[in-house]
Amino acid sequence: MTTAEFHFFDNRSYVDLYPIQFGKEICEPLHSFGPSKRKHFLFHYIISGKGTFFDTKNQKEYRLRAGQGFLIPPNHLSSYEADFSDPWTYIWLEFNGLKAEHFLKRAGLTFENLIFSSRNHNIKNAVYNEMNYIIENYKTSSLNILAHTYLFADALINESIITTKTEHEEVKEIYIREAINFIERNYQSSITVDDIAKHCNLNRSYFSRLFKEQMSITPQQFLITYRLSKACELLKNTKWNLQEIAEAIGYSNQFNFSIAFKRFFGQSPNTWRKNYDKSLR
Repeated sequence: MTTAEFHFFDNRSYVDLYPIQFGKEICEPLHSFGPSKRKHFLFHYIISGKGTFFDTKNQKEYRLRAGQGFLIPPNHLSSYEADFSDPWTYIWLEFNGLKAEHFLKRAGLTFENLIFSSRNHNIKNAVYNEMNYIIENYKTSSLNILAHTYLFADALINESIITTKTEHEEVKEIYIREAINFIERNYQSSITVDDIAKHCNLNRSYFSRLFKEQMSITPQQFLITYRLSKACELLKNTKWNLQEIAEAIGYSNQFNFSIAFKRFFGQSPNTWRKNYDKSLR
């Protein structure tokens, strides 16, 4: 009989990288899931046994064993099935964030290559350790779980046998880090993509193309998302009215702020705040 354990992460106010749910599954022979699509990134790491991962979208099939993993990106059709004679047991982590795809690319995991193999032959390597920690310590603080999610991403990069990072890529990453640092320091002001590009000493067109290539999101989308994440923190932790919040995150008025917030979250700031307050009762 298949035995499953899973837990949810109940704090979505983080932006760059955050877990959503995670768990462990001991599968019975031929236990399968899919074909289906996911809304977020989902990574499975096999700790024993064998199974098959079907990348339906790219029409590929992979026979996998303990010490390997497979990634299911958002909106990517796939399925997987446990072996008949030696069914797998795996741990899994569903996550998302503005930097999620960037970290995965660093680990050699892309929409064309969804298979993780470790350079470390020890099955209980750093990837296992961080994922297992998150699962076993799900009752600890949000910051603790978040920190180990970052350590999981770092482990993926360091353990992968196909980690890709050239000198040219390092230069690109420096520009992106500088752009994000500039946004984090100045989001309260009415900065634009032009301002960010100028700060990095880059042409706006090239900068926008580079940012999208590295982050899989435009700089304008990143700036809006970052500001709105800060708005959520203020809605939760202060009694400020919408005009005060709008000014604090770089919007000239509460009308523009409310439109952007509703477009992103599907509800007004006031409704979001009321729903959050209800969830605490």
